[in-house]
Amino acid sequence: MQEGSKNEPTIAVFSYHALTSLINQLQYRAPHPVRILVIDCMLKDVLEKADNMEKNGEADVFLSAGGTAKLLSGKLANPLVEIRVTGFDILAALKEAKQYSDTVGLITYESKIANLENLSGLLNITIKQFTYQHISDIEETLNHLQEEGVNVVIGGSFLQEVISNRGMRGIFIYSADGVTQALDTAVQIAFSKKNEARKAEELRAILAFSYEGIIAVDRNGLITVFNSSAEKIIGISQHEVLGKSIDTIFPTAKLTKVMQSRRPELNQIESIGNSQIVISRIPILVNAVIMGAVATFQNIGIIQEAEEKIRKSLYQKGFVAKTFIKDILGTSEQIQKAKREAFLYAKNPSSVLITGESGTGKELFAQSIHNAGIRFRHPFVTINCAAIPDNLLESELFGYEEGAFTGAKKGGKPGLFELAHEGTVFLDEIGELSMSLQSRLLRVLEEHEVLRIGGDKIRSVNIQVISATNKDLWEMTENGYFRKDLYYRLNVLELRLPPLRVRKTDIPLLVKKFLLEMCQDLAVKEIEGISQHTVFRDYNWPGNVRELRNIIERFAALYKEDEYEDLLLSLFERLTPSELCSGEQEELNRVLNSVQGNKAQAAQKLGISRTTLWRKLKGYSSI
Repeated sequence: MQEGSKNEPTIAVFSYHALTSLINQLQYRAPHPVRILVIDCMLKDVLEKADNMEKNGEADVFLSAGGTAKLLSGKLANPLVEIRVTGFDILAALKEAKQYSDTVGLITYESKIANLENLSGLLNITIKQFTYQHISDIEETLNHLQEEGVNVVIGGSFLQEVISNRGMRGIFIYSADGVTQALDTAVQIAFSKKNEARKAEELRAILAFSYEGIIAVDRNGLITVFNSSAEKIIGISQHEVLGKSIDTIFPTAKLTKVMQSRRPELNQIESIGNSQIVISRIPILVNAVIMGAVATFQNIGIIQEAEEKIRKSLYQKGFVAKTFIKDILGTSEQIQKAKREAFLYAKNPSSVLITGESGTGKELFAQSIHNAGIRFRHPFVTINCAAIPDNLLESELFGYEEGAFTGAKKGGKPGLFELAHEGTVFLDEIGELSMSLQSRLLRVLEEHEVLRIGGDKIRSVNIQVISATNKDLWEMTENGYFRKDLYYRLNVLELRLPPLRVRKTDIPLLVKKFLLEMCQDLAVKEIEGISQHTVFRDYNWPGNVRELRNIIERFAALYKEDEYEDLLLSLFERLTPSELCSGEQEELNRVLNSVQGNKAQAAQKLGISRTTLWRKLKGYSSI
């Protein structure tokens, strides 16, 4: 019998004439795709043939019965499935033998079948049982049985061959059901073995091409896995270390310690010769039992190089200012004034402080100032002072020298001030800067020089600093939270951005812009109608333009044709009419109170003319 292709798992069946005949008669259908080879050979040739097949990779599972199975057992690396004699096989064979005689012989290889005396009484038959180890033993046993007048003998394939030459009746001990069960078992093992081999090959490929060094040990601390990256980092071939103690080969891996503590240790820094590595150690537990441990590690220098490439790539994406003054929408007096001032500031190399509430567009104005100035061809570097921890922010801004701290990159790293040379640095949320960094920033502004962390070399930088905040920096200086000398250095040119609630005439333009971006299927007439809706004019917009954009984005997600009126009302339904109408008046009163009623200062803070302020106050007084 031969089924399947050479790419499928192969089952080698070692058999002899009677068993071979039975297998061929079965016309067996395997439950999985396999290749079945039936090898009919004498007992003396079985071991040599099986050994050759295994060496040549010609079989994944072996199948045999009786003496052949016992001969191969323990001699092969691949699984061996034995066709066993079942209770049903014995009963069937005895029942058939009784048709010819009340006394039968039973010959098996090496060991007898237990409890046959029970069947003897049950079937009213006399059973004479013998064993053999060599073919010559069979001849002697048959002579003995014939002398006693026994001419019906039950046994395996080799026995049937000898019996047929003596004129005795042989009964084959194996049944079709027993052989089928053994074949099913062999097929399942072969299929599982092939799957495991495929998974193992995938794992080997992953380990071989892993960027990290990987070492695994068993519960005794002996190395079982040592991939190619581990070879390169440690400088030892895996052939030299597999099966050896990890404490001898790589003591700094400390895998024995991890197995004892049963706790993982992640991102630890260790030394190998003159190199440093970052290593993680994890114990392997199966049902709470330690089975070994695994370590993954990488050279710190390679990590830093990769990090530098990532950082450089990210920085480069943020080095370009995309917004121009003409891109900032608004025809109101307040926004036009802010745009004129931004244009004039762009021609001046001094520091600019942009103030305004959250969402008023401080970064857009910073980009516009950069693009309108002489530095527009050079980098525009943005950093949010509130988004990065203080210790990291210092290294980001000023850079560091090699060896300045643990993990510092070989050769050091330039900071953002150096990277922005000849260009602009935009420091958003400057009010969040710590006092220690405020001192260092002051030196950059005064001396135009940068000193890296851990360095002793002064580097000159030519940059313009634009900073932004939604806090009252002067009040912070009064309370001791911000340096006055730095405040004056940053606030050479001040740009105050008006909140959206005091320039509501610009809202329709902004609504149209956002609708065109987000609702491209809307008709021009519908966009015009939506932009003029009173809900936009009545709301105070505490989140300013950012909040307006969010509302339009929400509208775009929920919009359905001919339903925009109800949708707009539902988006603003949480506000009462009194709140909507009183917002601007409250803003005017708040600003007037902050300047003790000085209308000229109030108008300046609001970004409007004194005439406009007077007109608004007169209008509210008549309500």
